[in-house]
Amino acid sequence: MSYSDVIDLLVEQNDEIRRLCAGVERSQGVQRERQFAELARLVHLHERGERAVVHPAVRNGTAAANLIGVARMVEGAAIERSLVTLHELGTRHPGFGSGFAALYRAILEHATREELDEFPILRVQVPVQRLHMMAGELHDVQVMAAD
Repeated sequence: MSYSDVIDLLVEQNDEIRRLCAGVERSQGVQRERQFAELARLVHLHERGERAVVHPAVRNGTAAANLIGVARMVEGAAIERSLVTLHELGTRHPGFGSGFAALYRAILEHATREELDEFPILRVQVPVQRLHMMAGELHDVQVMAAD
């Protein structure tokens, strides 16, 4: 699939992450395990790409933009730690549901903050051609991380 720029690619990934979260929430058993594994994989790749390509571009702007970039990095790291904890617990554990509910809220808030805070900064401070190049860089980082 061809993306206009890195922001379009990230919005598409956020939408897929939201869809997978809803799938985990409403599924059980083997289907929940599969959905959760796919969610964990996508979140890992998404965050890896953002750390390598997106957050540095945001942080190269103003002091306020730097703080926003750092905040998104901290949130992303916390989400990844929660995914690992829930994976170790297992989807059939009695505590998985409440732990996942908290993670789901954190993921939704994180994606919303990216879309409302970070992406507008990129649109303003990064030239359009660079945003197009960043989509390729993000894709490359994610392909390498998937191996």
